[in-house]
Amino acid sequence: MMSDKIKPFSKVAVLYGGSSSEREISLITGKAVFESLQSKGVKAILIDTIEPFVEALKTEKVSHAWIALHGSDGEDGKIQSILRMLNIKHTGSDPITCSITMNKYFTKSILQSNGFKTPKFMVADSSTQYENIINELSEPFVLKQCSEGSSIGIFIIENKDQYLTHFSEIEKNNDWIIAEEFMQGDEYTSTYLNGKALPIVKIKAKNHEFYDYEAKYLSDETEYICPCELDQEIEMEINHQCEKAFKLFNVKGWGRLDFFLDEGNCPVILEINTVPGMTTHSLVPMSAKQAGIDFESLCFEILKSSD
Repeated sequence: MMSDKIKPFSKVAVLYGGSSSEREISLITGKAVFESLQSKGVKAILIDTIEPFVEALKTEKVSHAWIALHGSDGEDGKIQSILRMLNIKHTGSDPITCSITMNKYFTKSILQSNGFKTPKFMVADSSTQYENIINELSEPFVLKQCSEGSSIGIFIIENKDQYLTHFSEIEKNNDWIIAEEFMQGDEYTSTYLNGKALPIVKIKAKNHEFYDYEAKYLSDETEYICPCELDQEIEMEINHQCEKAFKLFNVKGWGRLDFFLDEGNCPVILEINTVPGMTTHSLVPMSAKQAGIDFESLCFEILKSSD
């Protein structure tokens, strides 16, 4: 049972913006979270981490940080480590969990070794032969950066020319590159809040090959279905599996897990997000709303889980 009784948060910094490729989404998330916390009576301030922010945290005598930074700024463990050194409690998971789940190769390897399903994958580098990839994964396949979010740097590869072009493009970002099995069908997502999975959202990315950046944040044609049209018992079992995956990685506070379903309605996990988006197109608020949790209460619950 949720309570709106406010804990003694002397001052909460909503950390947003930053310099990652997901800056624009983070600015929207941070502003929405900031306004929601204020509506709950929380003394909150906004800090854009593209500017020097450590001194601001000290000067403002911040007790808690609501991390609204996406991508490498907020999900790879660095900001969590800095906050812990400053003895500032923060939302979300610890530095190790964040650093592991930000890396798709580590995440998929751990999932696979613990009995969870994930699309087949391999690391590709400049010495990798295209023929070896299609022998392993077939055509088409997905080419993606290892440590990016919001479907940035993801391409559907249908032939060798496309592969060479896009590999050269994302190789410049100095990140590992993963080739992954292309999954057909609708994508799903499970939201995690304080140890429990909330209602699943089904995503139909109309006029897009997959749920890419434009489909996520810009398109009004992407269809979100919640309730997700699955049988209730099947949804409960899927969420049970998702909860086990979240707990395997020690995800705390909140998170989101993206997956497809196989023929037996078993989740085939794509990735785990430790700082999901909170925009008008975002999935976590949608799932929470279906569970009877409005946006302001959701932001406050996440704050209360600060550690």
